Amino acid sequence: MGKTEPTIAKQKWKLSPSFWSKFVFGLMGISMLGLISFIQNEHANITVKRTVVRINYDYDNYFVDEKDILRTLTMNDADQIVGKKYRDIDLKSLELRLESIKFVEDAQISTDHKGTLMVEIKQSKPIARIVSPNSPHAYIGSNAVALSTSEKFTARVLIIDGPFASRLMKENYLSKDSTGSNYFKLIQYIDQNDYWKKMIAQITLLQNGDIVMEPQIGDYSIQFGKPEDIEIKFKKIDIFFREILPSKGWDAYRSVNVKYKDQIVCE
Repeated sequence: MGKTEPTIAKQKWKLSPSFWSKFVFGLMGISMLGLISFIQNEHANITVKRTVVRINYDYDNYFVDEKDILRTLTMNDADQIVGKKYRDIDLKSLELRLESIKFVEDAQISTDHKGTLMVEIKQSKPIARIVSPNSPHAYIGSNAVALSTSEKFTARVLIIDGPFASRLMKENYLSKDSTGSNYFKLIQYIDQNDYWKKMIAQITLLQNGDIVMEPQIGDYSIQFGKPEDIEIKFKKIDIFFREILPSKGWDAYRSVNVKYKDQIVCE
């Protein structure tokens, strides 16, 4: 008998549809990454041609202007931005540089494909002004930070004076000190209520920390006490304004005291 040659089975390799799908998507992904890298590289090589500054003037605050921003941005022309390539500019560092200005609460910087550096400035909002005979005047910002006054603009806000007032200017006192934060809550309460903003003209902080308020209308004072039970005390002041004064007359009393629980003491 003759020997039979071994049969070699021939296999045909077939690639599944899922393989081709993954292969195509993989190529697309690589192409996309390459395109993104190319665009980023092209963008990084763009030269700054101009700087555009936009400042929000909400609340009619005009503490900083374009010149102030550009002066700080370029460190008084020591660090010129125009003429630099985007790749040589650290936008975050520039934002922090601008936020070092007391009246700048937030700075956002972006670039476009035409060589424009766009600067968006949000100003701090002052909500009260501290008037002290022994130290420089200052504003209290809505972020609980003491702000120096400006020669350019004076904000029409609540006035705070008295021997205890200068303590509000200490760093982090209004934001991190438990007692200071209560004073800030009181100032915020007045600022965020249109009615009380119109009715309360000034508050005096006595040596012991007690608060005396002066209304816009009338020749009397409001003995408020410590910045505690704020809403309850203002409800009592509201009763005094709406019910007691109309019946007794605006000149009937020299003082109203709301610092005692469940009492309104008129003198």
